[in-house]
Amino acid sequence: MPVDQPQPAPPVPPVLPADVELRSPRPEDAEAWSRFLVAAQRDTYGALLPAAFGDDDLAASRIAALESAFAEPGDAARRIAWRGSAVLGVASASAAPADWEVALGLVPAPASRELDRLYVHADAHGTGLGHVLFDAVVDERPHYLWLIDGNERASRFYERRGFRHLDERVSTGPSWGHIPMHRMLRG
Repeated sequence: MPVDQPQPAPPVPPVLPADVELRSPRPEDAEAWSRFLVAAQRDTYGALLPAAFGDDDLAASRIAALESAFAEPGDAARRIAWRGSAVLGVASASAAPADWEVALGLVPAPASRELDRLYVHADAHGTGLGHVLFDAVVDERPHYLWLIDGNERASRFYERRGFRHLDERVSTGPSWGHIPMHRMLRG
């Protein structure tokens, strides 16, 4: 008679430290969100990016558009993590495809939802904040995301959450220095 093998305990979801506030972004968070996002992208992709990378994202018109989006989120799910006056992470998922995908002919989208932002400050890597942000914006519906080729840390993170790589390579375009990227799909 076979002996029952003990089943592994389900993973315990990470708990945010008491000094971290996780919430939906407000219009007044738009500039801090943008500055954090550009800094995180520059830190992640460094020398691969053009010198002017992110300057457009910090323009007053882009900040104003983000303020409006935060005031009227529609079906977008967004979260911002703060520690005091510092942003520690941002995440966003929304209806797909994005306008830029349509303009480049990258349609149809592989799912109706896209995880379009998930960045965590390097000081918070390994703390579970990325997991918490992910869970706050990604629901049970199929989702896809764009991954810069070679970002192994992010690749492993998403693979552990059920995403698989799609067999495609697309240029990020001039604002990102034509870095190759591809989509990952869950669902």
